[in-house]
Amino acid sequence: MIVETGYERATMSAIAEHAGSCIGSLYQYFPNKRSVAEALRAQYVTDVEDRWNALAGEAPDLSAEDLIGRLVGLQVEIVRSHPVLLALLDVPPTSHSPARRRLVRDRIAKVLLAHRRMPSVAASRIASVVQQVSRALLTLYAQAGAGEKPAVMEEFKAILSAYLLPKLGPRASGFRGAVRRGRGAV
Repeated sequence: MIVETGYERATMSAIAEHAGSCIGSLYQYFPNKRSVAEALRAQYVTDVEDRWNALAGEAPDLSAEDLIGRLVGLQVEIVRSHPVLLALLDVPPTSHSPARRRLVRDRIAKVLLAHRRMPSVAASRIASVVQQVSRALLTLYAQAGAGEKPAVMEEFKAILSAYLLPKLGPRASGFRGAVRRGRGAV
């Protein structure tokens, strides 16, 4: 049996109001706040997966600089399009899931591996660092005022560039993409 607190009922009322529904209708589908959070998380994860997979498909044809720009842009766009995602990842606070963190790390590693041939253990380690830096900067971005967001994005790009450029290294721009398209070496 799930016992609902007064706070949870008030939160469910706020969710229903924001959705333009009555609380009774909301309770037909979601018995409590936790189930609403889980449903939203599941919906957002599907969208985020699609975005990461698209970037992995583009990665072989991007320069390191362009990949870093797309990596930052993708993460910022995810936060913009799903403004409550960062908070949902922490609801309830005891539900931090190593599997969820591993999923994000694996998506970043997939993008890195698509861009540059490297051992998968190295891609996973680099992805872990990118994930931690991204989490901190995305939280800062989400909390920043509209006028400060561009500056936070520039900081985000600068930090990831300083870390990733030596790891991804200079390579003949577009070489793998050119070979893939049948144009030979550049």
